[in-house]
Amino acid sequence: MGFEPDPESVVDQHGSWALAVNRNQNLLGKSILVLDRPRTAVTDLTSGEWAELHTGISRTTTALATLYEPDQFNYAFLMNVDAQVHLHIIPRYQTPRTWHGLEFHDPNWGRAFGHEIQFLEPDQIRTMADEIRVAFQQTGPAGETTPRQR
Repeated sequence: MGFEPDPESVVDQHGSWALAVNRNQNLLGKSILVLDRPRTAVTDLTSGEWAELHTGISRTTTALATLYEPDQFNYAFLMNVDAQVHLHIIPRYQTPRTWHGLEFHDPNWGRAFGHEIQFLEPDQIRTMADEIRVAFQQTGPAGETTPRQR
């Protein structure tokens, strides 16, 4: 694969896609689904990869909604810096959110997301990836939540 997420950011590997937390958390929970084979055009995806991507989007959206309660989501294939096929899943917020003592704002609410930067340290990324992993594992293939294990 041409674009490899940092190991501490990886949440899950499902089929042809890896789910990872974006190191820039300018929008709390911003994540990416990265195709596991070298491709630079979304139009090169197989029907199976599209189906797996849909499952990944559904499960990721449900996990992020459970954890951070965003007001909406943006989804974007932005392969400007890393040409490898990957999809950004971007939670959007009308009001600030706090996570582990850090405050997150969405100054561009109601418009296209901005270019603000809020890098997290590797241990913070690992913590976020772990939290998303738990929520992700509690979702079914269509994004529905499953009963928690006791």
